Amino acid sequence: METHTTGFVIWLTGMNRAGKSTLAAHLTKRLAASGRAVELLDEHGDAAMLLEGLGASKEDHAKAVARLGLVAKAVARSGGIAVCAALSPYRDARDVLRKEARRFLEVFVDCSMEKLQQRDPQGIYRRALAGELKQVPGVDVPYEPPTHADVTVHTDQLSVEEAGTRVFQALVDQRLVGPAEFGRITGGLRPRRGKPDRAVRGGARRKLVAKAAARQAPKKLAGRSTKTAKRRR
Repeated sequence: METHTTGFVIWLTGMNRAGKSTLAAHLTKRLAASGRAVELLDEHGDAAMLLEGLGASKEDHAKAVARLGLVAKAVARSGGIAVCAALSPYRDARDVLRKEARRFLEVFVDCSMEKLQQRDPQGIYRRALAGELKQVPGVDVPYEPPTHADVTVHTDQLSVEEAGTRVFQALVDQRLVGPAEFGRITGGLRPRRGKPDRAVRGGARRKLVAKAAARQAPKKLAGRSTKTAKRRR
């Protein structure tokens, strides 16, 4: 079996009920089936014990990211993959972890408020929007979405399999896994080829247009000269 010595962290952030845990479990299962050593760190699963004693303040949310991140970095250093599902509502705490982990893929698990409420049997969002409940991230306290997420998945529009494939494609784009491993993870799919930067494409297109115009210009001038000569006769 192939031996992997370079691990990394997949960090899923998003509002409660967005589908982080479901997607994280899917990613973990696929990666493990491909032969990778994977550790699932879900703040609503077994990893909840790491967050005992923390509250809802910004400082406590930062401590939650730091604690989960400490374990995730250890997994990555040992050559494994840490898949972390955490609300992590503040951008600066996530950015600090990105710099520390280095080999890091940030996944923004996005979802419409309408769908969040449909997935919320306790009615937390409905009560918070009505002012009956406080300290609900994204309603009366901040949830800061990533400004430069490596990949965004809209779980109100995609199945978990489709969202997972987009995350695996992002791993290829970030060179955290190769095309062959992508195939093993996804059951034989091929990764999409990277698209050139839009500015590069635009510059190349302008150069081609300019060259084409330069080649055609003498012909047009020659044609006009011939027509002028005929009229003079």
